Parts: sequence; structure tokens; C-alpha cells
Amino acid sequence: MDISNWFKGYEKAIEQLSPEERAVFFAECGKNCVNGGTLGVYRKLYEDAKGDIDVFFQMANDLPGVKGEVVEKGRVYRLIFLECTCELCKKGYVTTPLHCECSRQSVIYSMHSLWKDEHFQVTLCQSILRGGTHCEMKIEVER
Repeated sequence: MDISNWFKGYEKAIEQLSPEERAVFFAECGKNCVNGGTLGVYRKLYEDAKGDIDVFFQMANDLPGVKGEVVEKGRVYRLIFLECTCELCKKGYVTTPLHCECSRQSVIYSMHSLWKDEHFQVTLCQSILRGGTHCEMKIEVER
């Protein structure tokens, strides 16, 4: 079986899910993916920033292929990936922008894993699969 054919069915299936259902589905996928390495990178950044979320996003600029931006101190941030980091997309298995919900969910999970007492709203502003030049998330601390 050609694995790329399986992913065509996967894409058709996620198209049939409501946004809420996709969020639930991709929350587990994103969690699993980020636990494979990216969360460790974020955790080190968190430790280096001594838990200061503003410093964390400023220091994110030191990561290769990533830009962090403090939009409103203590409240609103942007995390920008200069290239798609999803292996499924990079290998051409997944082409639907609906799959970007996985990245959004991985950011929600990562932020909550680091700042356990905070709640975050993460908005996907643009993505490469949507035709953008980069992937950009707006992260708001809900208070």
C-alpha cells in the first residue's frame, strides 16, 4: 500500500469534521507530536527565561527558524515559524490547511504545560499550507 493514498482518505475525513471535532482530534495529535522533542526545546527556553513569558518570547528569536514577538506585555504574543515544521507536510503526505489545527493545538498544549496556571487562546493567523510565507500564531493569555 502506498502510504500517500492513506493520507488522501485522512484529509477527506478531517474535512467532514466540525471545527470543534477537529480541535479535539488534533489536541491529541499535537500533544503527541510536541512531546517528541519540541516541548523539550520550549522547556529549556522557559527555564532560561526563568518562567517570564515576555522573556520567553523574546528569547524565541534565538531558535532557528522561529520568531517570537511580544505584542502586549504579559498578555499577547506572536510565534512565527519561517517554514513548516510538520514532517507529514514536508514529505508531501498532507496538503490540507485543516491539518494546521494540529500545530495550533500543539502550541496550546506547550503553553499550558509550561505555565500551568494560565489559560491561553491561540489563533492561527496564517500558515504555509494556507498559502502564506510562514506560519504565525497569535497567543493570548486569558485573564
